[in-house]
Amino acid sequence: MVSKILWAAETEASLLTTELNNAADAATIVDASDYANATNKFQFADFLFFGTFDAACDAGAVIELHVFYKLDGTHYGDGEDGDVAAPVASGNSLHGIFIIGAQADAYQQILGVPLAPKDFKVAVKLSTGQALTAVDSHWLKMYPHNHESQ
Repeated sequence: MVSKILWAAETEASLLTTELNNAADAATIVDASDYANATNKFQFADFLFFGTFDAACDAGAVIELHVFYKLDGTHYGDGEDGDVAAPVASGNSLHGIFIIGAQADAYQQILGVPLAPKDFKVAVKLSTGQALTAVDSHWLKMYPHNHESQ
C-alpha cells in the first residue's frame, strides 16, 4: 500500500485584532495572549494581515512579522526581560515581511512559516509612514497546518 504525505489544514486563529487599533508608525504591537503551540504542535503556518491606514502609506512601506517563543516555558526570547512588555524585535524573531507599499488599505500574506512546538506570541512592527485607523477593522490571522500521512 502506497502512503502519501499531504498538507492538513487546521483551524484559523485570529492573533491580533483590537490591539492594532490606532497603532502608530514604527510601533511594535504584541498579541495579548499566548498561542498554545506546545499543545497544538503545528509545524507550519500561513499568516494573513489586513489593515486600514489613516492615508496612503509610504512607497516602501512594510510590516514585519515577529514570533517570540517561550522556549523554557516561562520567558519569551524578546530581546529584553522576557515578558514581551517592550520587545526588541530583531532578525532573531523576524519570520516574514508584509509588503504594504503606497496603499491606504492592504491584505498581505506570508506563507510557510515553520513553527516550534512551544507557546508563543506574535508581534507586528510597522514601518509604514502612517498609523492604522482607530476603527476596529484590522487583523492578523494565522492558518496553521501539518503534514499528514495517508
